Amino acid sequence: MDHNKLIAKNAKETLKPLGFVRSGKSRIWFKDNGWWAVIIEFQPSSFSKGTYVNIAVNHFLYESSGWTFHISKRLSPFADAQTDDFESTLESMVSQAAAVAQELQNKFSSVKAFFDYYQSMEQRTIWNSLYAGIFSALLGNTKKAKESFQIICDDVYSMGWELAIQSRAKDLMFLLQDEKAFINSLHGTILRSRSMMGLETANGNLVKLPE
Repeated sequence: MDHNKLIAKNAKETLKPLGFVRSGKSRIWFKDNGWWAVIIEFQPSSFSKGTYVNIAVNHFLYESSGWTFHISKRLSPFADAQTDDFESTLESMVSQAAAVAQELQNKFSSVKAFFDYYQSMEQRTIWNSLYAGIFSALLGNTKKAKESFQIICDDVYSMGWELAIQSRAKDLMFLLQDEKAFINSLHGTILRSRSMMGLETANGNLVKLPE
């Protein structure tokens, strides 16, 4: 059997019962949580037939037309389709990926869990600062949200995508003064991202501040 078909077969048998859906005809499977998703990617190699396996969390909180690996892990080693034990290696990797994905699903079952993760990051990349600010705001911690957004606003960038994130951080900083406007802005971002990715429209209550 063609190795691509074998990957798809194993993924379907193991992941579909767990609530994962294949993204089109790609090698990506995802579990949809409305404003975020858990992803399992069977990444091809440029040099050999086979697959790497990446597991990640994707936020829909910044407009994007493709999957983004915000919190990710790669399984090892590479599963080489040209070896005699490829099928058994693949089965093992798919099972392991399912277990890791379920761990991510359970670990990040609340806004607080994402807040804790981004606050624990020693290296504040522009992405880390953006999400640290967003999840701080979602927990009602305006002070920490402002601090995170301010890091982005004060930095100097040259790349177009960095300037776009900086512009978004400035917008979110302004919206912190109005909780409802902040949430509505995130709702719009989520819905536009999902639309651009061809995902079904989730219900309106995608993100909610704790009572």
